[in-house]
Amino acid sequence: MTPRAVRPTQLLRLAIASSYAVESATAQKRLRHPLPLAGFGFLVRNRRLAQAIQRLGIRGAYESRVLMRTMLEIQINYAWIRLRNSYSRALRYHRFIPLEQLKVLKQMNTLLKQDDYDNIRGRLEAERRRTRHLFRFRDSKNKLQWSKTWAAVSSVEARVSEVLSKERPGKQVDPFHYGMYISFSSATHGSPGSVSDVLRIEDDRLVARQQPETNPAVHQRGAAILLAWTIDAFTEDARLRRRLRAELRPLKEAIAELRARAYAAGHGS
Repeated sequence: MTPRAVRPTQLLRLAIASSYAVESATAQKRLRHPLPLAGFGFLVRNRRLAQAIQRLGIRGAYESRVLMRTMLEIQINYAWIRLRNSYSRALRYHRFIPLEQLKVLKQMNTLLKQDDYDNIRGRLEAERRRTRHLFRFRDSKNKLQWSKTWAAVSSVEARVSEVLSKERPGKQVDPFHYGMYISFSSATHGSPGSVSDVLRIEDDRLVARQQPETNPAVHQRGAAILLAWTIDAFTEDARLRRRLRAELRPLKEAIAELRARAYAAGHGS
């Protein structure tokens, strides 16, 4: 018997409410370790993105692709950090901020007064020096360089491959997850395909599509699933699972129903 369906809007609403419950419980804890600190930031970001997708609704379903891409990349980063060496990976993620801000500052130097620019740069360079044990290295010519990214594996594709290889040892990595990320990236970067998606031909005229998505509710469901994954990962890292078992049970059961329904549909039952 196929389990009852969970409406995407209901599932997303439930995931957002569950995140608020976790955030409220977290406010009563003192997070000190890098991993749960990073996880809490990922949770809040994905909850806010899920709320934005909720507000866009069906009419803004295509634009939700842009937000889904961000949610997916957050999930990939979090999963990769948790994969191994989670303390050092999470620490690097936190401490990379001055290096990231210096990169942005260099592109904005014409927008700031010289004194303001010099003061900001000096402050950020001082903060960066405190991270040299994490990000300073010698290149092949023995010259000192600063790392360009926080992750030793810099590409999203490589991080996805590492995560999936760990989850499915001995099996070929399924490219679906990265393919989905690329699909969302098309809308994010304004690619030719994304322009084609929002247009159609009507009576030999080019007009805008009212609904570019063939399944407008899919991103609401996807956002709920990604937020539920983030909740599950963070509550494990912050040791909140047992305390919040009752509050999170409805979401856990709804996700289980969704998976059972997908399994039943895939097996023709």
